[in-house]
Amino acid sequence: MFALVALCGTRLLSAQCAGGFDLGNDTTLCDGGTLVLDAGAGYETYLWDNGSTAQTRVIYGAGTYTCQVTGFDPTGDLVVNGDFSGGSTGFTSDYIPGTGGSWGLLSLAGQYAVTTNASLVHNNFHPCTDHTSGGEMLVVNGADTPDQSVWCQTVTVQPGTDYAFSAWLLSVVPSNPAVLDFTINGVPIGSPLTASSLTCTWQDFYAVWNSGGVTSATICITNQNAIDDGNDFALDDISFAPFCTWTDGITVTEQASPTPDLGPDIEVCQGVPVTLSVAWPAADAIGWSTGSASGTINITTAGLYWVDVTEGGCTGRDSAIVVFKPLPNVELGPPIDICAGTSVVLDASFPGAGYTWQNGSHASTFQAGASGLYQVTVDLDGCTAQDAVQVTVQDLPTLELGADTAICDGTSITLDATRPGGIYQWADGPTTGVRTVTVGGLYRLVVTEGGCSRADSIMITVIPLPTVDLGPDFLLCEGTYRVLELESTLFSASWQDGSTAHSFTVTGPGLFGVTLSNACDTVSDSLSVVTDRCDCPIYVPNAFTPDADDLNDGFLPLFSCEVTHYLFRVYDRWGRILWSSTNPHQAWDGLSSSGPVPDGLYNWTLSIRTNTVHDGGNRSMQGHMVVLR
Repeated sequence: MFALVALCGTRLLSAQCAGGFDLGNDTTLCDGGTLVLDAGAGYETYLWDNGSTAQTRVIYGAGTYTCQVTGFDPTGDLVVNGDFSGGSTGFTSDYIPGTGGSWGLLSLAGQYAVTTNASLVHNNFHPCTDHTSGGEMLVVNGADTPDQSVWCQTVTVQPGTDYAFSAWLLSVVPSNPAVLDFTINGVPIGSPLTASSLTCTWQDFYAVWNSGGVTSATICITNQNAIDDGNDFALDDISFAPFCTWTDGITVTEQASPTPDLGPDIEVCQGVPVTLSVAWPAADAIGWSTGSASGTINITTAGLYWVDVTEGGCTGRDSAIVVFKPLPNVELGPPIDICAGTSVVLDASFPGAGYTWQNGSHASTFQAGASGLYQVTVDLDGCTAQDAVQVTVQDLPTLELGADTAICDGTSITLDATRPGGIYQWADGPTTGVRTVTVGGLYRLVVTEGGCSRADSIMITVIPLPTVDLGPDFLLCEGTYRVLELESTLFSASWQDGSTAHSFTVTGPGLFGVTLSNACDTVSDSLSVVTDRCDCPIYVPNAFTPDADDLNDGFLPLFSCEVTHYLFRVYDRWGRILWSSTNPHQAWDGLSSSGPVPDGLYNWTLSIRTNTVHDGGNRSMQGHMVVLR
């Protein structure tokens, strides 16, 4: 480091300043590196040996570097109480100390006060604080008379010496900011300084003055603003100190940096251990990007890793990229049960991978239909993964509903398919293993055991029971016929004469009957037929409804010829006479001597004599009818 010397410049004489200026100790620069030389803040000018006037300078190699700085010496400040920490002392002023009033101590123009906060001396002043925060300042209510000195002080100076004059100014109200002149021995220095209209914003006045041949300097600050409204301000940190020049130099030597080598970038499969190491026996320090200071680190996460090796104050760095290639994801799942006759597709698909199954197959899938252990190896860019799964074939449940069958109408059949542990589902809804069937149709059942299902079905046919109704007895006119037709051809028929047709033609009187049969039942019916020449047709209903609704309330034979004899009788099923009448116009109302007869089948007989010559006019008929209420 160079010794501190005073240099002559354009000024007559540099002050004998205390303190000094230091660029630091001579140092070493690592090859290929840079070094920033900093002359420090707070000086007025900077001049490096290469002509640069900046505060800092970047150097790239060995050499000797010098810098000259200028500024005032803060330890030689000649102003007394320039920060007003001593109150209103050490200076003279055309203004007077505050006398008070409606707005506070500085209610009147042309007055001053020393305070820590401007609002404490005037209610309308903004709460501004001193320049360095925490100290005191001179607050002024500007006068309406120009050219009045606000602050003056006389100091002793050395002839032919540069001095730096500095002061700080702010507005405590925004209107009509103050305009200050700065003079030494009555001569202005620098330019007038106008306070900012932004309150509480400090501004610096700075100027350099040469003493020439004088030994005394009267320093004054004068307000040129003569407006009474506004024009309120504060002063702080007034200084007047020698202006100095210092020079220092530094010698920089160059040294080679270490060159560690981590080798090429590394690419391995996930899970493979990676170790990075650096060999530099003479190293003063080793520092990894992971924070480790050892010669070796183990890597488990992909990324960029670097190491710094320091020797003799110089550091060299190398880096390597570690890439962990992903392993293919193969998951065949848990053990699989399949049902006999089926298969399962094992899927090991992974984008961009190759496959090898236990039998040498190289497809991404494998169809397994037999019990066994199935294994696959998946290869993705040299990284492999394996998985295996056990497949077990389960037998299907036993199910036999039997052959299709038939049942008689009104009967049932039980279908039983119960099995230990079986789950049942009939196509029409029931979920039991046993069910009773009374209706014909196709019945389908699915039985599930251990996840495997088997289905069977059976067709149930319902055989209808035979029914026959030949109708009521009737009168057949001579020379005509009537065909008795059976409603169904599903049953075997046998008429009273042994014929088996499903119809019978009646041509004369008699008792006619038929028997119908099938595998389920046998039924019979008969009717009586009488013949007549039909010169007096007689009609006898086969039912009536004696319920007093004026519709079919009476039972009466109907004919149109005159009769000389009439006898009509009604019998119960045991042959007892319930009612009789000789009046051809009187109808039976369903009453007997004991009251209304119940619904049912009743017999009747009719005997009449007409004026016709056939059969002497005598006729007899019988039959049955039904009472319905």
